This record gives sequence, C-alpha cells and structure tokens, in this order.
Amino acid sequence: MLQRKVLILIYGISLFLSLTILPSIGYSDVPGSSSGTGTQPTTDLDDVLAVLSDYHKDTDLIDRSIGMVEDILIAEPKNIDALIFSSRLWLTYGYAKAHSREDMIRSFEKGKNYGIRAMKLAPSNPDGHFFYIANMASLGDVKGVFNSLFMLPEIRRELDLILELDPNHVYGLAMQGALYYYLPGILGGDTQISEIYLTRALSLDPHLSSARLYMAMNLMKKKQYEEAMDQLLVLVRDKEPTFYPDWYLNRKFALSLIYVINRENGSSSKSTKDKK
Repeated sequence: MLQRKVLILIYGISLFLSLTILPSIGYSDVPGSSSGTGTQPTTDLDDVLAVLSDYHKDTDLIDRSIGMVEDILIAEPKNIDALIFSSRLWLTYGYAKAHSREDMIRSFEKGKNYGIRAMKLAPSNPDGHFFYIANMASLGDVKGVFNSLFMLPEIRRELDLILELDPNHVYGLAMQGALYYYLPGILGGDTQISEIYLTRALSLDPHLSSARLYMAMNLMKKKQYEEAMDQLLVLVRDKEPTFYPDWYLNRKFALSLIYVINRENGSSSKSTKDKK
C-alpha cells in the first residue's frame, strides 16, 4: 500500500512538472555564466523563447528550439542559462513530443544531464537544481515504482535546497506545495502546508497557472468546492498568463475540473433531494 501511495505521489509530481515545463526565462546572475570559447552565437535565448512560445500549436518548434540552444552551447559550452534552458527543453520534449516510453526516457536523461552540468558550474543557481530534479522525477515515473521510491528523499532534499538558495523561487514553492498535496499523511503530506506554499507562489506570480491549478485541486481535496471553482475560473479567464503555452494546456485541465465539480455538486444536490 505504501509503495502504491508513493507511486501516486511521483505521478502527481510528474503531472505538476508536465504543467510547469517552461517557466519564463530567468537569466543567471552567476559571474562568468556566459563564458565559453569566446565565439559569440548568432542567436540568444530570447530568440529561442520566441520560437518556443508557439509549441502548443506545433511541437516541431521544440526540436527547432533544442537545435538553437545546442548552437549556443557549441559557441559557449559553459553558458549556464543555455544549459538550464536545454534541461527545460528536454523536459518539455518528454511530455509534449516524445512518441514512446524509450523516447521519454532518452529526453529526461538528457534533461537531467544538462541539469547536472549546470549545477556543477553554478551550484548556487536554484534553477539548475529545479530542472535537474524535474527531469529526474519524470524519469523515475517513466521507469516505474521502484525508481520512484528511491528518489523521494532526493526530491525533498533538492526542493529544500532550492528554497534555501532562493526563498522566493516560484516554481520551487509551487512544487513544494504539490509535494505536500500528494504525499500521504504517513510521509508528511498536509493539505494546509500545501496551501501555504501554493499561496506564497501565487502571491509572487498570480498568473502562474500550474500553481493556481494545484490550489484548486488542494481545495477540492478538502471539499471546499466553491473556493476551488473560484480558483479555476480565475485561471480560465486569465488574460496575462505567465507563459501562454503552459496556460493553454492548463486551461483545458481546469475546464475538466470545473466539469467534475459541477457534476459532483449536481450529484450531491440530487442525493439530498432523494433523501427528502
């Protein structure tokens, strides 16, 4: 039973990651983060982001973005921002483009390895840690329950480290909230603590659709359906999402949860009437 609960937890974390695969670019403040061979690349990460912003319409744009970042890394192999972005891109590829289990494993392995390279060069950069653990958790989910069981302690350590390095790391806060949401009580799960982290994340970025989605799911778990509906409607009606492709996908999920709430409330009302 405990193994099953942990598997559900890892699946939940992977679901979170699939809903947060591309936060907006946060350029590194690490000195020398763009150092390399001295050759200047013809593109920069803003160009890559512009291409990637339409990946929800055409997933081939993910491949194009990967190629663009690889060109940057050929010119600047120690470019921290490019390494982190590459880790993000392979995570994106795994969820949005991979055609098979083997393809997902390959993409998450690549994403994890780029994360490791970024962490070695800039151990105090929380983004490197975040995308390393994001790819690792996704890899464990694809490989199965036993991999997931062994990685849980490292997930917790990495999340704690991310928030130690940057207490305002929005994605770290949101993922910590997701962790407390999915953990069974015996392993420290707590919906109240989850809500604290998610509230903090949304106070820093009210347009972060993944955090709002998890806030709604947390409220649903506590049977606070009206409050959950309010959160979902804010998400669906958001005119300024943090990253449009993420919001586009999360909006579909939010609409499905609205349907679930309406159906459950309808069933509850019908049951009450039947009892009368």
